[in-house]
Amino acid sequence: MAERKTVHLGVSDFPATQFFLHLSKGTRYFLKGEFEKAIEEWEAARRLRPELVKLKSMPGSILFRGNLGQVPLLGLLYTVYSNAQTGVAIVRSEYAFKEIFFKEGWIVFARTTRSEERLGNFMVKRGMVSREGMERIAFEAKRENKRLGEYLVEKGLISERELREILDFQIKEILCDLFTWREGEFYFAEKEIEERDVVVSYTPLDIALMAARRALDLSAFRKIVPHNRVIFRVAPHIEADKEKVMEKLDANERFIFSLIDGSRNVEQLIRYSGSDEASVLEILRRLLSMGFITKSRDIGIYEDPEFRGLHELIRILSDLLTFLLRSTYAEIGKMTDGLIGKVLKALREDHREIFSGALSSQGVKAQVILRNLGPLLISEERRYLFIEAFYELLSQLLEGIRGILGGDWTRRAVHELHRYRAEVQKLPPTTQRRKVVSLIDKLIGLYG
Repeated sequence: MAERKTVHLGVSDFPATQFFLHLSKGTRYFLKGEFEKAIEEWEAARRLRPELVKLKSMPGSILFRGNLGQVPLLGLLYTVYSNAQTGVAIVRSEYAFKEIFFKEGWIVFARTTRSEERLGNFMVKRGMVSREGMERIAFEAKRENKRLGEYLVEKGLISERELREILDFQIKEILCDLFTWREGEFYFAEKEIEERDVVVSYTPLDIALMAARRALDLSAFRKIVPHNRVIFRVAPHIEADKEKVMEKLDANERFIFSLIDGSRNVEQLIRYSGSDEASVLEILRRLLSMGFITKSRDIGIYEDPEFRGLHELIRILSDLLTFLLRSTYAEIGKMTDGLIGKVLKALREDHREIFSGALSSQGVKAQVILRNLGPLLISEERRYLFIEAFYELLSQLLEGIRGILGGDWTRRAVHELHRYRAEVQKLPPTTQRRKVVSLIDKLIGLYG
């Protein structure tokens, strides 16, 4: 879109009125973290009549762009709103872009390239479907030329109500996040909007105030919960009526509420859920405000030893894999990336998903593996799937290394595995620790 002839909107194109002055001042306060002042400015703008931003006449579809570093996002959104335009806006940064759908000026839908804000990821994070299952469903939906949400409802995997709740939550997440962007390009073009794309109905100020109030509430919540070691439990007066309470919550709240057991702290809720910190804190804030949960008296003391041991195992195995990848790169250079791609392709599908986006010739991103494992951690049966996945990956990698660098080099590299075996042995004795030691011994026996 950027290459087509466009009208570039700058500060001088906006009327010097109180309305746009409030929009700009509110944006500045928001980006400085002064959320109360941002709300005050945007509420003042809401009491005024939105001013029309006159668009220059162009043949064909109206197409304009702006830069977020020069013109506040709200001003650009109100250009569409005040002209009652129907079409799609793209807001693009260096790392991602988002689409905002307008119907007669009203915001009705939003999409994003950020995987963590996509519908399938929301479903996986909430344990409604496995990552492997979601990949299969997405493929089938695409093959039948159907939208993912439509396909999920059709197959009875979620209800219409659940889909609307998740989509509404998703759209708010996508749009509220935009107000934190300090840089980016904005593009808009007229386009017919299909009825299935009309999911919500918001004005630009609705979203701005939502983002500011959420940020303000979260900052107030942080005074109550100053760190992520705080533990919540279900409020005693509703313990017997948990099922009824669940019916009052949306799909996202139900998922986090189901994880609260009086022993997991906030950090563990974030990791177990696979969600980002801001999303989990916002849901906890809402649950606390509704009186459904309460802070435990055991604050910051409890630490789940199993969870700590699990993280240590992942760290050690990631360090081991990083050592092998970097040693290989020192010998064969960029060929290492090709070897990684080949090895990943050979893995079992659910094992391959664990390492998605986590491997390169320079090593392993353990935090990415933890994020990929998020949906599995809730299930005791699948929580330690990563051990088998690491073994399969390491054995495939060592086989590939031996084929390229020969047996002598591989044996010398494998000798270093004794060091990582010793680290695992220092962990508290568990079935999982014994399994990891056994598998490292097996690798040493096969390749050392």
